[in-house]
Amino acid sequence: MSPRLDRAELSQRIKNQAADLMLQIAVLLQGGVLSAAAFSVIGIFQTEDATWIRLILWLTSVIIGLLMFFRLCHRALYLMKAGLEVLFVGPLMCLFQIIPFAVLSSTALGEAGWRYWYVADTLVFAFGLGANWLSLRTLKADQYAEDVAHVFTGLYASIRQQCFEGVAALLLTLILTVWILAMPPDWPYATAFVSVHLALTVISGVLITRQDTRDMNALRASLSD
Repeated sequence: MSPRLDRAELSQRIKNQAADLMLQIAVLLQGGVLSAAAFSVIGIFQTEDATWIRLILWLTSVIIGLLMFFRLCHRALYLMKAGLEVLFVGPLMCLFQIIPFAVLSSTALGEAGWRYWYVADTLVFAFGLGANWLSLRTLKADQYAEDVAHVFTGLYASIRQQCFEGVAALLLTLILTVWILAMPPDWPYATAFVSVHLALTVISGVLITRQDTRDMNALRASLSD
C-alpha cells in the first residue's frame, strides 16, 4: 500500500514550513553569494581598473553575505510562521546580494565604476532591514509554548536589536555612498577609504558572530536544564 498523507504528517509539515523555507533561503543565499563571488573575482582581474580597491570591496561583500547566512541559519531554529519576509523579501535579498559583485566586475559603469558598489550595498542593507522589520511584526508570543516562553522573549529582543543595527548599517553605508560619489574618480585616498570600511565590517562581523554564538549556547543550556 502506497503511503498516504495523514493529518499528523500534514500538521508536522505545516509546523516545519517556516524553518525549512528559511534554511532553503539561507542555502540559496550562500550558493548565490559564493557563485557570484567566484565569477566576480575573475571579472575584477579583467577590468584592469582599480583592481586592489575592487578586491577589497569584493572581500567586504563576501563577509556581509556570510554573516547573513550565519544569522538566517540561527533564526530558522525559532521560526513558526512563514511570513512575507520568508516568502518574498528573503529571495529578493539573495538577488540584491549578487548585485554588488556584478558592479565590481563590470566595465560598463565608466571610470571608477566601482564606486557604485556602495549604491548596491545600500540596497542590500535596506532589504535586510525590511526583512528584519517584517520578522519582528510576524513574531507572536502565542507561537511558543509556556515552557519555551523565554525563547520568544530572547528572539524578539534579538530581532529588535538587529533592526537597530540594520538602521545604523544602512545610515553608515548611505553616508559612505554620498561621500565616495562626491569625490573625483582619481581621489588618492580611495584605497584607504575602502580599507577602513573593510576593517569596520570585519570588526562588526566578529562582534555579531560572538554575540549570536553566546545566545545560542545560552539557549542550549536552558533547554538542557
